[in-house]
Amino acid sequence: MSETLWRIKGAGPVGLACALFLIRRGVPSSTIALDPLPVPSQPIPAGLAARVLAVSYGSCQLLGRIATLPAAGRIGRVEVSMSGHLGRTRIVADELGVPALGQVMRYGALLDSLRQAAAQHHWASGPDDPEDAGRIELTIHAEGDAGEDARVREFDQSALLGEVAAPQAGNEHLNTAFERFGDNGPLALLPLPQSRRWAMVWCDQADACEARRALEPAHLSAELQKRAGDLLGPLEICGPLALAPLMRRARRKIATPDAVWIGNAAQSLHPVAGQGLNLGLRDAFELADTLSQTRNHRAARGVRDALQAFERRRRADRSLTIGLTDLMAESFTWPLIRPVQSGVLGALDMLSALRAPLARQLMFGRR
Repeated sequence: MSETLWRIKGAGPVGLACALFLIRRGVPSSTIALDPLPVPSQPIPAGLAARVLAVSYGSCQLLGRIATLPAAGRIGRVEVSMSGHLGRTRIVADELGVPALGQVMRYGALLDSLRQAAAQHHWASGPDDPEDAGRIELTIHAEGDAGEDARVREFDQSALLGEVAAPQAGNEHLNTAFERFGDNGPLALLPLPQSRRWAMVWCDQADACEARRALEPAHLSAELQKRAGDLLGPLEICGPLALAPLMRRARRKIATPDAVWIGNAAQSLHPVAGQGLNLGLRDAFELADTLSQTRNHRAARGVRDALQAFERRRRADRSLTIGLTDLMAESFTWPLIRPVQSGVLGALDMLSALRAPLARQLMFGRR
């Protein structure tokens, strides 16, 4: 009798990482059907390939086990501040005993690295093959749509995405990520692999983002300068801009007896803390760890029991990360408590005992 197959739907970073984590845990690639099968040379749409990902230090550790990490901008420090208030918090990698808080990668470069790693293995022919279709025991959804089961939270915000050059930025700022909260949403500047260049994620009300996108580059650069301040010196918008509406979608259930949802298929988050991909990679790692015990007969339980265990294992990390992201996305826009928040940021900056737990949650999630 032919061995059953596990199908992974979606060939993005989380789906491919899950497949490679399973192999690392001893699951034969011949029992994993990738849908679609990734092709290393297949072009990636330019807009998607240029998309920027904030990959936490914990996620870099996970990815480093299964693929060669691409060129990236190092985040050695994060500075969090509020427009119009003095409170500021700095999170520094050296103080936490890690080489970096995270790295900033382009989607296309990370996907290429994972495709190259996946190409080293022989996968099952897939669900379209008549001989394999009836052998599917489990479907792992990693295709990026949380579906009708998702709880939706609207933020009344969009994100204006682009890149910024700061040719006069001091060397001490080259590995710094900035998060500056305004009245209607945060502005994030993330260091790219190219020197003195940052990715911009500017969240605001949808009509304000639309208006900024329509500005001439010089006028948009001037408006950005007003929000960001002079810390990096003169700022210049570079290249095309993109606009993305923001909402949070999270499935109520992430497992059934024969299916499981991970990554953006389980939840898509507001970009305020850069946690979406990182939460998805932890989903993939924990799922591979749980399922591999079933496939390798190290645990006397079937797939159904393994999926129930996975859902329990992910509950705390998933709930805390979603809740923290929602809170950061909305609470900094509440005008009546902004002076209190400014004071909290100042206190965090002075007290490492308060700052470190937050930093470790963002780097590693709830363990």
